Amino acid sequence: MCTINNETTIMPSDRESHHSSPTSTLFTRQVSCSIAAMFSLVFTLSIYLSMKQMPLVFYQTHNISFENVQLARTLEPPREPLCSPAQRIVFLKTHKTAGTSIGTILQRYGYTRNLSFAIPAKDTPVFHCCRYFKRTDVYQYTEQEVQFEPEFGNQTWGFNMMTSHAVYSRPEMDAVVPDGLYVTSLRNPVDQFESAFVYFDMMKQAKITTNNNTNPLSVFFTNPEKYRKRIRYGEKQVQNGQMYDLGFQSQYFSDPFYIRYKIRQLEREFDLVIIKEYFDESLILMKKLFCWEMDDILYIPKRIRDSGFRYNISENLRQNIREWNHADVLLYEHFNRTLWRKIEEYGAEFWQELDAFRRRIVDVTSLCEAGSQIIKDNVHHMNIIRLGNKTNFCRNLLRMDGEYTALIRKRMQVKEWRNTKRNTSISDLNSKQQTVKGNINSTKSKLSTNNSPISDTMNGKRITRVRKKIFKKIVKKIKKPVTKAVRKP
Repeated sequence: MCTINNETTIMPSDRESHHSSPTSTLFTRQVSCSIAAMFSLVFTLSIYLSMKQMPLVFYQTHNISFENVQLARTLEPPREPLCSPAQRIVFLKTHKTAGTSIGTILQRYGYTRNLSFAIPAKDTPVFHCCRYFKRTDVYQYTEQEVQFEPEFGNQTWGFNMMTSHAVYSRPEMDAVVPDGLYVTSLRNPVDQFESAFVYFDMMKQAKITTNNNTNPLSVFFTNPEKYRKRIRYGEKQVQNGQMYDLGFQSQYFSDPFYIRYKIRQLEREFDLVIIKEYFDESLILMKKLFCWEMDDILYIPKRIRDSGFRYNISENLRQNIREWNHADVLLYEHFNRTLWRKIEEYGAEFWQELDAFRRRIVDVTSLCEAGSQIIKDNVHHMNIIRLGNKTNFCRNLLRMDGEYTALIRKRMQVKEWRNTKRNTSISDLNSKQQTVKGNINSTKSKLSTNNSPISDTMNGKRITRVRKKIFKKIVKKIKKPVTKAVRKP
């Protein structure tokens, strides 16, 4: 240590000049301290350089890549994930709101990971369309699965996912998918109504006759109450179809209080509402909510409506549709604002992820649609893409929701058959064991009745006369006479 004050430590070189003048003593001490500091710096630098060069020689001698070692030093230790991927999801699929694309994303994720699905009990891809969902509508559902445990959130009962069309009923759905994340999708009511009008062929059902230049939607709004009574297939989609799918009854369609009350309730109960017009933006939010990867939310549009079956909507017709679907308009506007608020809360990295996601979509679409064919669905006026790329990756991306439902049902049937076979074999084995035990007990009872026991013991246990005779016979057979070999002289 080298300091210059009243209690300065005297360096060895200062001892000879300790009795000299104060000025020369102070100057000598300063020079000594400077020299000591310089030698200390040079020594430290030499050690650093030697430590830096020694590994290189060592690694070269032992044929070890120095670059790999340097890279390993710079790597940070693995961090624990901040969240775990969601595997309990309820997707409330509404009509004509991009529900097929969302449903196949969820089905692909669950099917490839062998998750369980709540599918309709009947051999159809949809639940009942005209009443509230019931847990008994689910295939292979049993009441024994419902058991609320103290550690809520760690249930082993119920199903992982539910993605089919159903009318929203929260208690019944919670009984099927416990502690799940709830997601649904909405669409501009004008476009959704026009799409449903074509899909359900309401023009034909309502018996609307038009000329070549007349818009059937305009004819419908000349007397909507008259025409709606004639529609049976898709009758619940004639007015405020999105609100109806979300559990809102038609008798309250004209009550502003009930409409806003229902919207507030849905905001509390749903974790995310996807907006069809901002589909990619919504999927980025869904990825963060589910803690999924980018490839988990990839999609390819599968059913595109034929351009020849689209009606031109004038401003006057647009206003009529909005008034007719007033509840859907309020619902859509509310959750559209909610979507953009969540995007703002996401931060600046949202737009970077969105740009990367769209580039990935373009690459995947060009890869999987190479050599594909378009098949026309004349019933629903849709163009369906037939797969050109036969890889599993593209096959899973282009598979329809109905195909996934059929595969999931088949997997559940195979599992049920295996469980039944195993239970049958176990029951047969138990019955055989019971039969053997019964024969042994009956034999023992016969022996005890036909032969009186005697007071004889062997190894501390009482035995009967018959058992003693059998034991003696066995001993005689075991103890055979042993002849010793005689050595010849």
